[in-house]
Amino acid sequence: MAYVSSFIFNKQTNIAANKSTSIKIPSKKSHVNATFSKSYPQCPVILLEVIEMKFFLSIIFFILGACIISFLKVIAHDYPHLSVTRRSHCDHCRRILEWFEIIPIIGYFVVHGKCFSCKKQIDFFNPLQELLGGLFFSWIAHLDDWFYWPFFIMLILLGFMDYYYGYIYPIFYLLSLPTLILIYPRLHLTLALLTYLILFLLSKRYLFGLGDIEVLTIISLIFGYQLFLNIVILACLLCIGVYLTNKKRSFRFIPYLTTATGIIYLIFSIKT
Repeated sequence: MAYVSSFIFNKQTNIAANKSTSIKIPSKKSHVNATFSKSYPQCPVILLEVIEMKFFLSIIFFILGACIISFLKVIAHDYPHLSVTRRSHCDHCRRILEWFEIIPIIGYFVVHGKCFSCKKQIDFFNPLQELLGGLFFSWIAHLDDWFYWPFFIMLILLGFMDYYYGYIYPIFYLLSLPTLILIYPRLHLTLALLTYLILFLLSKRYLFGLGDIEVLTIISLIFGYQLFLNIVILACLLCIGVYLTNKKRSFRFIPYLTTATGIIYLIFSIKT
């Protein structure tokens, strides 16, 4: 009996002590609601930071793409007589350009499209090409198609080279090697072999440049039958359009291939 009364007394004492000294523990539901209420106001901030980061990266890739186009034009124009000490100069009066005059896109508008010295008009296609190049490379980066960068750099360089002089240097095919390695499982080897053999045989009777055949082979190797056919058709249409407007025959086909490849890539990348 004493044991029972002692047990009851002690239990009541412990309960009273717990009521007086206990700390209220929030339930799981209240904890979740508190956490949600604290994190929810931060969601717009995080989203804004992500948007700002993407915008910042797009600007960086745009600037990088414009600089790449400007650099490729220099290589295409001066190769194989490139020099580390080369200074950009006016094509008319040969004056060495100031640093602000060679900034891609902006430099053209700083000088109002004319040379400070001889007042000759600068070709508007220069900043236009840099603008399009910046937009193109930033779009490739946006799609995470980094593996196509080396291929397009090669193609643009060869396009400029063929446009300036009517011939290309096969050593620059090596620029597309990283793209070929990265997409090796998706290469169209049979199509590329057939393309080269058919065009090579046709060149025995019709006027085909070996450089055109090799560039077409690389394009077919990467893009496959459908896109390759679209690129060739569009390149031919562009060539015919230039002929009808300028009434000047031109057999420098690689610039048209370069333009057509970029357009077809953009069209199908937007569709997908």
